[in-house]
Amino acid sequence: MFNNKNYPWYTQLDCEYKNERWTHEYRLASEQHLRQRIQNYLARCDKFSPDYIFAPDAIAEPLLSLHLARLCWEEYLRKSRTYTLIGVVQVGSPLYNWQEKLVPQIDSLPLHYKSPCSFLAPLISEYRNIGYKYIALGGLLKADCTRKTGLKFGLSPQELDELLTWSRPNFVLGGLALTRLEVLKKHQVWADSTGWLWWDARYDYQRFGHRNALQEVANATFLS
Repeated sequence: MFNNKNYPWYTQLDCEYKNERWTHEYRLASEQHLRQRIQNYLARCDKFSPDYIFAPDAIAEPLLSLHLARLCWEEYLRKSRTYTLIGVVQVGSPLYNWQEKLVPQIDSLPLHYKSPCSFLAPLISEYRNIGYKYIALGGLLKADCTRKTGLKFGLSPQELDELLTWSRPNFVLGGLALTRLEVLKKHQVWADSTGWLWWDARYDYQRFGHRNALQEVANATFLS
């Protein structure tokens, strides 16, 4: 549903006549268009009857993701469904791109004033106000050309510990790794990993050419 090689799924080609000529530009799609895409997504999920699904979000776009989450929640409630919808809060962009304060912080200002927390805390609260009982943190991966996946988790275990302490999510996208297991267990937060996508001989034949990664994961699941 969300595949688009050239433009994000939440955009739409807009045609406008101005300055005596026609212009064509991809802009944020209309609400009607977005709702239709979300309806198609939920209809697919209805066929598989999963336990949980993630609301669609836009990488590095926290406010747009909030808008999409609101639309998805409204469409989700239009009929009785067996699965639970998880809201994805895009926290990575504010954390990684926050501008350092230019003046010293005044003692009378609230805690975390002029910090990412001052933006993300009310953002996460807004998801709960919409109705989401389960929250996932997303956007925490950063580009890294030295890795086969081209991505890395952008926070140290200590930074992740601090983030989870005040954000209190249920899930962290792309956060599963041995170095972070203790932090995740401490806060009782679930996480997934992008690493399993690369357990394939096509990407690393020397390591995985003689192995059946899917069977190994299945065996590990049964043994545990």
